[in-house]
Amino acid sequence: QLYEKLLERGMDYVTITDHDTIEGCLQISDQPRTFISEQVTTYFPNDPCKLHILVWGISENQHREIDGIRGNIFELQRYLKAAQIAHAVAHPLYSINGKLDSRHLELLILLFKHFEGINGLRDALLSDLAQTLFKQLTPEKIDALANRHNLAPTHTEPCRKIFVGGSDDHGGQFAASVFTETPRADS
Repeated sequence: QLYEKLLERGMDYVTITDHDTIEGCLQISDQPRTFISEQVTTYFPNDPCKLHILVWGISENQHREIDGIRGNIFELQRYLKAAQIAHAVAHPLYSINGKLDSRHLELLILLFKHFEGINGLRDALLSDLAQTLFKQLTPEKIDALANRHNLAPTHTEPCRKIFVGGSDDHGGQFAASVFTETPRADS
């Protein structure tokens, strides 16, 4: 039903980013124009702050590999980059379990290039604030963060972030209310 609803709402391709599982994607994988994705729960080592990383276009084997390393965001980021898996930080300013602080955000800025800039479920103010914050990054600010955390950025042009959108629909009420649009593609 969700697959049909998404097509009716104009989506060209359909995926489901459930938390730490690909079961929903597997249920529709026989349908045309689908791909496997998930929302991965991860952590900084020895840190209880929960974070979510969206991953798209993965295989069942990649899901298993991600599941094995998701407890360490540094290992997860290295794996996603090496495997060239499309990914982004979900709702970067929303504290899932009340533990998110400025240090976590600074590390995310150094680790990731893609961020969810529009989230259909969370307060629009958080989306607006995230976009404003990331658009104000400069090479000097990135250098200061890298020095503060003794961590080099993991990507080129670290002060230039790319935004994606997601509905963050948890009950079938907001499906396709927010989405990511890309240039035309055949796959």
